Amino acid sequence: MRTLRYQIAPEHEGMNVERYLKQQHGYSSRTIVKLKHYEQGMRLNGAHTRTIDLLHAGDVLEITFLDSEEHGVEHFIRSNRQVEIAYEDDDLLVFNKPADMPCHQSCGHAADTLANVFAAHCDQLGMDLMYRPLNRLDRDTSGAVLIAKNRFAAASVTNNFHKTYQAILDGVPPQSEGRVDAPIRREFPEEMRRIVSPDGQRAITNYRVLAVQDGYSLVDFVLETGRTHQIRVHMAHLGCPVLGDSMYGRKSEMIARQALHCRYIAFTQPVSRQPVGVSCTMPEDMQEVCTKLGLKMNNDV
Repeated sequence: MRTLRYQIAPEHEGMNVERYLKQQHGYSSRTIVKLKHYEQGMRLNGAHTRTIDLLHAGDVLEITFLDSEEHGVEHFIRSNRQVEIAYEDDDLLVFNKPADMPCHQSCGHAADTLANVFAAHCDQLGMDLMYRPLNRLDRDTSGAVLIAKNRFAAASVTNNFHKTYQAILDGVPPQSEGRVDAPIRREFPEEMRRIVSPDGQRAITNYRVLAVQDGYSLVDFVLETGRTHQIRVHMAHLGCPVLGDSMYGRKSEMIARQALHCRYIAFTQPVSRQPVGVSCTMPEDMQEVCTKLGLKMNNDV
């Protein structure tokens, strides 16, 4: 449960509750409708209030998100695996997800996912929260996964954050900086593999080469779209697949998975409205490859 308290300033005298929440704190209509269904969802000076009620200077408006009534984490098996928490506050959490860990449960992955780790973390906090990951990484891609602890944070931050990825490529892009604008679709409807195709969904990847050595490169990526396997497909399309990517390139003796890491995520904290930037350290397997190849790591944002 998360309760936010707002003291009404003189300049907001005469606003109704709904207008105040939308204009001053970015609440969506959907979130406000959900709050109306809870007896404790919206309270003004300690008493239940309606969205049409008017506010006065000095009033205290309390908003409570009752996630425990929405099927929290109790159905997840708890995982004792330790995963680095790169950032946490009352509303948001960023895990530095390791490779070999899915973000979500699926057939064959009931107890070894980030959802299971989050459930165990909630037990430590003494809280029952829904698992709300705002971005998803492939199982063998490491790095930043942003999780909202309540509905308000989810509504505020969804699609309003920026990520930077880093990869070691088996090859070198044609330019030191570039933009790949190439549509992507499934190669076959029932399979996971994607290809660049004119009849696919638009996909845009911006890249910047950080280092080159002996036919390998270390590259940063910022995505304008979020297609499945987008970086992996686009780099293979350029002839420089992600190192170790057996689906779009070839296996490598240097690393047991695709060398792809979400190294940075930036967002606005939904309550304080302050900008937050979170860096996630490159995992050891990629660091070792960079050292072996002589690729100097540069994590300037």
